[in-house]
Amino acid sequence: MTNYTETRVCEIHDPRFQLMVSDLCNCVNLGRDQFDNQPLSYLLMAIGRENRAMTRQHLAVDGILTTKVDKLSPDSVVYGVCRELVNRAGTHIESFDGKTLLSLLKHCVKACCTQLARTKKLRRRDDEPLFGNVLVSRRRKNGDL
Repeated sequence: MTNYTETRVCEIHDPRFQLMVSDLCNCVNLGRDQFDNQPLSYLLMAIGRENRAMTRQHLAVDGILTTKVDKLSPDSVVYGVCRELVNRAGTHIESFDGKTLLSLLKHCVKACCTQLARTKKLRRRDDEPLFGNVLVSRRRKNGDL
């Protein structure tokens, strides 16, 4: 089984897949040439990191991103991409029956973005000694201590 999301976009020669990538780049106003030698996951990660809005506003009515997921043929490359993204997101492809491919991509784009670790806030108990050291150093500098 081919891993479509990690294969470079230029290496997949399916015309519907190439149309999907072009439509996706047009949808979020990114240049298609930036992602030719990159995997599809890189494009999805760029969309997620930059918080690009994925809307149907710039799409053709009969485009690939506006087709319903259940209307895709199970042996197509685009359907394989959808299965990979849904598996990565931890859901089932059947839950997207009747929904557009764009809505599936919107839901699964966060699964391609690696989340940065949140910085841990110091608790009050941890913060007080640090603040005390700052006060002591200020007093020493001012000549109070």
